[in-house]
Amino acid sequence: MPDIAVDYELLYDVAKKARSLKEQVAEARTHAPDPSVEQIGPAGARTAVRQYYVRWGGAFKRSEEKLEKLGELYEKVGKEWAAWDFRLAADANRQGAAIAADLWTGQKAAYDEWQKLVAEGKVDPNDPDAPKDPGQRPATWTTTDPSGNSTTTTYTYGPDGKPQTVTTTITTKSGLTSTETTTYRPDGTYESRATDVHGNVTVTNGNSTTTETAPNTKTTTTKFDSTTTAPDGKKTVTTGDTSSVFNPQTGQRTSHTTYTTTGPDKDGKERTVTGTIDTTVDDKGGETTTTVEVKKDGSGTKTVETPDGRSQKWVSTSADKDTGWRLEP
Repeated sequence: MPDIAVDYELLYDVAKKARSLKEQVAEARTHAPDPSVEQIGPAGARTAVRQYYVRWGGAFKRSEEKLEKLGELYEKVGKEWAAWDFRLAADANRQGAAIAADLWTGQKAAYDEWQKLVAEGKVDPNDPDAPKDPGQRPATWTTTDPSGNSTTTTYTYGPDGKPQTVTTTITTKSGLTSTETTTYRPDGTYESRATDVHGNVTVTNGNSTTTETAPNTKTTTTKFDSTTTAPDGKKTVTTGDTSSVFNPQTGQRTSHTTYTTTGPDKDGKERTVTGTIDTTVDDKGGETTTTVEVKKDGSGTKTVETPDGRSQKWVSTSADKDTGWRLEP
């Protein structure tokens, strides 16, 4: 069975066109012409024009309502697909930025050490294999796809040379956008502020500690709490912790997150779920994510997203026991 490719840009564009057409229909309905005898001729013709708009006014109104619903549907579907794609794009760009920043740090250290040896007269300053000056510390990384959509990650650095803020912004040609800025403090705490494609605003505070656990390996442990405020003002609160292992040279990464979320479900009902997220990233950047969420009654879902863009979902009435999983069609 062939893969399905979803053009969320096209969906979003159709939504905008549906709403534009709705406004045109509304304009025609509410601004019915009242031509004069000189413009249209006999009084009977004027009456016919008026009766046309009276008779078809209801149909025009129903068309407006259908076009509005169509616009809402296409916008919602387009944004849902965009949100999923944006998350992958942002993660990939941040990972690439982290690798590039670490690479520069290593190259700069090698260059500075070589210059020290040159000053001490211990090495040949004209050695063709000498470390090269890596230039200015990189601060911006941008990836642009063939359609012109861009993902940009920007660093600002503190006095110690470590990243102080990391901002990732995604912008598409149709106007869809998301952005996230994380500020790291010297005491190991951080604050992240993100606005997603739906307009939800998430503020996350946490404490993160990174240690060198093996050659070329960094282990980071994080505790966090976040509050997401939807455009309608409803709030969702999440607390949890994450442990991740990252190899800056190869880009390989594994992480495990546990969390508890309290807030409204898709029907607006308050609910609490516990969950886990396990992520692996291979040396080619392929990311596999498994998310398990369990409700208070023990039922739950398991979703697996693979590097080829596929997503499969399982459901179970005994998810708390990790049994009875049934693949959704």
